[in-house]
Amino acid sequence: MLVLGLESSCDDCSAAVVEETAAGPVLRSLVRESQDGIHGPFGGVVPELAAREHLLQVRTVMAGALEQAGVALSDLDRVAVTRGPGLVGSLLATFSASKAVAWREGLPWVGVHHLLGHLNAARFAAPDLPFPALVLLVSGGHTHLYLAKDWISLQLLQKTRDDAAGEAFDKTARMLNLGYPGGPLVDACAQASPRAADAFTPPKFRDGRASWSFSGLKTGVKLRVERNPRLAEAGAADPEVQGLCRSLQEAISTWLLKPLPDLARERGARSLVISGGVACNTRLRADAAVLAAREGLRLAIPESRLCTDNGAMIAAAGALLLPDMDPWIQNADADLKLGA
Repeated sequence: MLVLGLESSCDDCSAAVVEETAAGPVLRSLVRESQDGIHGPFGGVVPELAAREHLLQVRTVMAGALEQAGVALSDLDRVAVTRGPGLVGSLLATFSASKAVAWREGLPWVGVHHLLGHLNAARFAAPDLPFPALVLLVSGGHTHLYLAKDWISLQLLQKTRDDAAGEAFDKTARMLNLGYPGGPLVDACAQASPRAADAFTPPKFRDGRASWSFSGLKTGVKLRVERNPRLAEAGAADPEVQGLCRSLQEAISTWLLKPLPDLARERGARSLVISGGVACNTRLRADAAVLAAREGLRLAIPESRLCTDNGAMIAAAGALLLPDMDPWIQNADADLKLGA
């Protein structure tokens, strides 16, 4: 089965062709158009600009994915698209295009939840993953932990109480004038430092649970920069900037992974999946490998190009879901709930 997957929930416009086989999904093509250059000067995504750019990109990424895969629209067996959640203006670009293609070619159409896509990004490298699995989905907009009993189910266990981990990376990079997006830039600075700066104080909660909060971490960075204003202008080669980035990165990785061992034992998890843009982080990947080995969990983290938003993960999830019998009445949903 050949599936065209389309994704434009935020600031990346992507299309991919995936072949679903008995052994799992095979990536035939992947095209992604980034908008980093457009949103960089603003230090974050501007929704109106993102939506307009997607309208200009969607035809190009679709044509590129088909050409790269060596197939035509008539060769496809299914079209899958992100239905939500996300920025509604961005979602509508590929959502509308997918329905037009499905109608013109008479193809089955599948609307996919964005987070289910991130889970299925791990299926390319680990199609035989044993379940149940803990699934840590972490990005600029999500820091959620789920229990999955298979590739198309996610049961929420906990989520951040305020900001997402990815936001802490982006805001830190902005305060240090490193550029945008912040995650890769902070990671590069952290790797260049031989030692971390003073550790950040982890959050504590009245109920005593090992939960997540990253708003205080952003405030901690802000206070350090205010006490030492030169950090905002020193640049990525400065040892103090590098040490601060390493300290931030160590804090985020440690905090994210702290609840996992107890929950894995409690839920009888056999595997650990980490996906989303923050899963590209080198420290998180290394720490997760140590944790998984210690706890006897099978670890599945997608390759970096499949961690960020992409059409391949949507196609992989769409291959497993039942097609919508009446897609023409469906619409994009900026706040789509799992199971909706």
